[in-house]
Amino acid sequence: MKKFDLEAFREHKEDNNTYCKYISINPDGNTVETYIKENKDSYQETVTYLNSPIKKRYMYDKKTLKITKEIKSFYDCIIGFRKEYNENGELVKVIDNDKPFSFSWQDLVEKMKKEFDIDLMDLKNQMHKNNNISSVSRNSQEMKYFVVIPNNFIPHTCPEEKFEIDATTGKLLHHIGNKKRIEQKNIF
Repeated sequence: MKKFDLEAFREHKEDNNTYCKYISINPDGNTVETYIKENKDSYQETVTYLNSPIKKRYMYDKKTLKITKEIKSFYDCIIGFRKEYNENGELVKVIDNDKPFSFSWQDLVEKMKKEFDIDLMDLKNQMHKNNNISSVSRNSQEMKYFVVIPNNFIPHTCPEEKFEIDATTGKLLHHIGNKKRIEQKNIF
């Protein structure tokens, strides 16, 4: 059972702040940034894998320090299983956030890299190319992915490139922005 690390929170927060942020190496050897926020009845911990759009979020009961909720996200998309725990820290509910989407977020990553030469998993490269990071979201009611890539320092172009992709079939539904990207892919 996962419990909140109150010592780490106290060690890294400054003065009377209700939040802190620190970088560490997790047991898997990955560098992670941890952001902790103290709420009225809970603690919220967000763990971000550096140079990755993947985040894990945990909620803990403030009195018992036991986990109450756990989710994983890819940009603005809640992915994988949302888990909820009872007051004893026992798993009581699991929701599969990927179930409605036949075309998975991993499929989207592969499509964007293969068809448009955009690596959604490499934030460092995006920063180098665009000075900004993409935004990715999905809508289960419309069954669509939305990918927005800022183009801040490219003269005479749209301020951002937008893709709308069917979350069932993976078909490109709409594209606004860099026409050269589409034309170059159609040449080959």
